[in-house]
Amino acid sequence: MAPLRKLWESITEPRHMKVTYAAIYALVLATGIATLLGPPRSIEGELGSVLTVIWSVFLIVGGTAGALTVLPGWWWAERLSLILTMTGITIYGLVVLSLHITQEGSRLTQLGMILLAMSVFAVRWMLIRHYSFEPRRG
Repeated sequence: MAPLRKLWESITEPRHMKVTYAAIYALVLATGIATLLGPPRSIEGELGSVLTVIWSVFLIVGGTAGALTVLPGWWWAERLSLILTMTGITIYGLVVLSLHITQEGSRLTQLGMILLAMSVFAVRWMLIRHYSFEPRRG
């Protein structure tokens, strides 16, 4: 248990929030990999295969970098991760919006869920936007 305790204590406060955000970034990474390996046909048809790969790479790199930078509190690098992640989410949102406008049927539920996903990262941006590194708390 000592190595786990040491690992836990190496995470800057608030630890529970950092671990939660690391899990969220891991979910972004997994989503990017899933998108790369099996992209949604409706989105790939709209974007094309090259842009779909680029879209998935934004998610993969953003998720990986975010997971690596959130725990030690490297906010300057996490902000880059947030930009990449939010760019990937924005691409998805714009394609879904385009499909909503140009095709029959509603995609408002998808757009709402995309905005909810974006809000997690917007809140994180607001929390860390002013500093390069997290101030250490005792």
